[in-house]
Amino acid sequence: MANRIHRIETIVGRGTHVSGDMNINGSAHINGTVEGSVVATGFVTVSESGVVKGGIKGEYAIIGGIVGGNIEVKGKVALGKAGRLKGDVIATRLIIEDGAVFQGRSSMVPEKSQAEIGFDALDGGD
Repeated sequence: MANRIHRIETIVGRGTHVSGDMNINGSAHINGTVEGSVVATGFVTVSESGVVKGGIKGEYAIIGGIVGGNIEVKGKVALGKAGRLKGDVIATRLIIEDGAVFQGRSSMVPEKSQAEIGFDALDGGD
């Protein structure tokens, strides 16, 4: 599992538009637009050009662009200076850089197991 967390399995390129939810076994880097939720067993990065019009679930999330939905991760959420987040956050840590915009609530919780946030189905119950 550790190798899949840090290996980017899916890249949504700048100018690419995805309609629908994405379920990724591994990590994702979003440079384009996703109209739906992104669920990954690894991390999710939304670059400054990236837009996610839905929620994010993953190991951790780095937000440099725009997210319009709730984020639930096992680790941390980092909201970069150009990041815009409208939604609630459930994570062990939340980092917000100066200049970022966050509209929502945050809940800081102890590290969760994969089963508790629904990843066991993606891994086949591992």
